[in-house]
Amino acid sequence: MTRLSAQDAGFLRIETPRCPFHVAALMVLRPPEGAAGNFLRKLARDCGRLNEILPAFNRQLSDPENISGAHWEEATHYCPENHVFHYALPQPGRMQDLLQLVTRAHERRLDRHRPLWELHIIEGLPGGRFAMYCKTHHALVDGIGAMRMIQSLFSTDPAGRIDFRQVRREQGHRHSHHSLFEQLGRVARSTIKQYRALPQLSRLLLHMGEDILSGNVEGMRLPFTAPRTLFNTELEARRSLTICDLPLGTVRRLAKQSGGTVNDVLLAICGGALRRYLKAQNALPKSSLIVGMPVSLKSAQGADGNRLSYILSPFFTSESNDAKRLQRVVRTTRAAKREMAAMSVTAAEDFYALLMLPAVLLTLSGNVERVRPAINAIFSNVPGARTPLYLNGARLEALYPLSIITHGMGLNITVVSHAGKLCFGIAGCPARQAAIDELPGHIRASYNALRKEMAGR
Repeated sequence: MTRLSAQDAGFLRIETPRCPFHVAALMVLRPPEGAAGNFLRKLARDCGRLNEILPAFNRQLSDPENISGAHWEEATHYCPENHVFHYALPQPGRMQDLLQLVTRAHERRLDRHRPLWELHIIEGLPGGRFAMYCKTHHALVDGIGAMRMIQSLFSTDPAGRIDFRQVRREQGHRHSHHSLFEQLGRVARSTIKQYRALPQLSRLLLHMGEDILSGNVEGMRLPFTAPRTLFNTELEARRSLTICDLPLGTVRRLAKQSGGTVNDVLLAICGGALRRYLKAQNALPKSSLIVGMPVSLKSAQGADGNRLSYILSPFFTSESNDAKRLQRVVRTTRAAKREMAAMSVTAAEDFYALLMLPAVLLTLSGNVERVRPAINAIFSNVPGARTPLYLNGARLEALYPLSIITHGMGLNITVVSHAGKLCFGIAGCPARQAAIDELPGHIRASYNALRKEMAGR
């Protein structure tokens, strides 16, 4: 058995029927030329065996009703039919129909009495294409970890197949059975780490406070100083899931021209899109919206689970000029990266706890609307594959990440790069955010405006 980390247990505690806590991906694939009529049936059968090679997919909670005392343990009664589903869209298979179906699946919580994942194979898209929607509880894996798991199943070789002889073994997991001396030693080491991290965390908060007092709006923001918006309310159970694409090559050129990164350009584009959306709703606050950007603290060989912190930055929705917004983003993220680089992993995790613990308590007590939001929205950019990928010969054409929204943080924009394009997955709450399904159009408008303004420089 394996202990739940504090972050993993927190993700389970904060979950409610109105706020499921799983991360997901929607993949669009094209079957290989000359595929047999039972190709998808065989693929579904193979996916039912993923628990054999992905240890996280064969793990369940020891006591789903008592998170405080629960551990991860091996599943004893695994049943593929509870995890892999295969069905078809009504014809003609439109992308809108696919998104509606996936949205309904995304709204439902995972059953805690089973391993916390599902995979849906959906056929019937135009041109013989099909889709796969896979969701995994955030307590099992973070967004980057989910991407690594997905990519481990694919091959750069069209002739490659899922290899059930190769188990993707976990590394670095801590086990729950320790001697008294081992437990005391672990507590002592943890206490020393926390003590050493306090000056670093205090220095970060001091710098944030100094920025506010000096009027510097281009630094990392203190938690719970964001303006209240349509995205920071109690949520209903219904979700809006929308997608869009941007060309990676053009975004890279904009990044090079501005002296920033692809992430900076995407953040500026999203800031412009949110400005356009909120203006259309007559709901744009005078001060800028604040974005929370997850930062993984794990090494490439790290274990499953979560080691996260956050960078808090303005979206610069108060800036009407798209090119100027990008320059302000570049300056802010540079400063934020310097702050984070000067911190230990322990201090960065403590900052995450400082942000999330009050948010969790406010959510559990139903008081998220009584204080200013910790952040207005979550934005994440996850690197994907640079070359084409194949699953049992089926070519992956697009991969859209679909993530979590919670009470008080009701908008999530996650981007994955794949084979020359940037795939946006946007999660919102239509009951609280009118016309939120129009946000992809605002993203494209913001991108086109930025490209035009940068071309004139």
